[in-house]
Amino acid sequence: MPHQLDADAQAHSRSGVGTEAALLARLEALLASAPLGVAFLDRTLRVERVNTALASVLGIPAGECRGRTVAELIPGLAEILVPVLELVLARGETVPEFEFSGVAPGCGAGTRYWLSAFFPVSTSDGGLVGVGIILRDITARHEAMMRESRRTRHREALHALTAALGEALTAREIVRAVVANIASMFGAAGVVIARRTADGHDVETLGSAGMPTDAESKWALFPLAAHVPLAHVTRTGEPLFLESVEERERRFPEPHAFADAGLHANAIVPLMVESHPIGALGIAFRQARTFDEEERALVVSVARQCSLALERARLIHSERAARAEADAANQVKTQFLATMSHELRTPLNAIGGYTELLEMEIHGPVTAAQREVLVRIQRSQQHLLNLVNNVLNLVKLDTHHVHYHFAQVAMDQVLQFVAEATGPQLQAKRLRYEQAPCEGVSVRADPEKLRQILINLLSNAIKFTDEGGKITMVCKVEGTQVRTDVHDTGCGIPAEQIDTIFDPFVQVDRRLNRPIEGTGLGLAISRELALGMSGQLTVESVVGVGSTFTLRLPQA
Repeated sequence: MPHQLDADAQAHSRSGVGTEAALLARLEALLASAPLGVAFLDRTLRVERVNTALASVLGIPAGECRGRTVAELIPGLAEILVPVLELVLARGETVPEFEFSGVAPGCGAGTRYWLSAFFPVSTSDGGLVGVGIILRDITARHEAMMRESRRTRHREALHALTAALGEALTAREIVRAVVANIASMFGAAGVVIARRTADGHDVETLGSAGMPTDAESKWALFPLAAHVPLAHVTRTGEPLFLESVEERERRFPEPHAFADAGLHANAIVPLMVESHPIGALGIAFRQARTFDEEERALVVSVARQCSLALERARLIHSERAARAEADAANQVKTQFLATMSHELRTPLNAIGGYTELLEMEIHGPVTAAQREVLVRIQRSQQHLLNLVNNVLNLVKLDTHHVHYHFAQVAMDQVLQFVAEATGPQLQAKRLRYEQAPCEGVSVRADPEKLRQILINLLSNAIKFTDEGGKITMVCKVEGTQVRTDVHDTGCGIPAEQIDTIFDPFVQVDRRLNRPIEGTGLGLAISRELALGMSGQLTVESVVGVGSTFTLRLPQA
């Protein structure tokens, strides 16, 4: 029986040893397969055990790490890691999240980012035997966060640039806005904007930042044919992304502004207008740089905004220059017309005065034939004086020198005055005239200018209505306005002339066999006077049937 017990005990003992070995084997497999780096350092901070993941970071097999210190394995990171390991040993406390970055032997030359946990390792009786390390590579996450941060910065800077360009109206303001915003957008050391000169032979620098004064002065103007990046891009319209000094010197060995400024990486993109390069935008960096697709697209987008803004500024400048030139010409024309009108009125008034003296026989008796000639002279003098006055009135309207004296005006009195003033003309052409009653209707207007408008309209109707025709004047209230229609049975206005009938010096039916007196200013003056009194003058017409001119003015 004891033997059996001894045998059982021995069997049990052998079974326990086997189970423990199997468990250790599984733990070894777990550590070897774990995607996280795991290591155990003894109290002297020498490596006792590392798994495969951590050994790959160190760049040597796991077995060769045993017995070596952190400084021996990764000397470039020892200054960061050793103080933390010593702190864990000294205090026996865990550092659950410790983020650091650097270059590791097994990870190539690029900077990597890790998140680690350092914790004390103790025996069951509480004795501290070393430090455990768990290491996780978070480079991908860090780069994703950096990309998102860069996108956010780019978006904010792009919005700021868009707002600044929206307010900029001149090329100088646009260049200032671009230079100020692009440097912060890309973290650039230098920015330059260049444009092809008007003759197309050279490239001129419109503005820059981050360039030495001597370089800026030297490259203020240079030939378009020069073998330098700015000229090349302006000439070809092809963007350039030079990521290092070596690449730049290989493609452009001749010295240029960027080289003089000691800058390394350059992004130079064309400023395009209607598919034609008009200049270039250059962005420079002090260190070598890789431009990814997203950043390249952003630079091109910024250049496009800059191009559109510069073209808008050019068009605004051209429009302003053209407007100033037109205003100057118009001012000369206006001054000429005003001067000529005044100069012509003096001799015309003199002619009228001397004719009246002759008619009154101040200088001796006048025969019947002579008196008839004097009447013709007076009629022609008065007609010419009216034409001159019309020109002078048009000049006053054009230069806004007309003053209005508003009052409440009774329409029946105005219509009666107009009918009496034009009565002789109506009788001379044997025209029928009808006027509808307009009692109790008043408008807010300048009485003198209202009479002038209606006399012009009625005179115009008489002029273009054949003998025996009919003219009608109707006045009525429409809402808050008073509408006055002057209808005739005259020749009518062709459809192609309706849009121009209120333009100065335009007349209807001016033919050799139908001579019409006047300059065509009456309707133009009437419309401007109506607008000056917050009114409106329109026309409807049918050729061979007649026309209706409608004046609308605010009701008093």
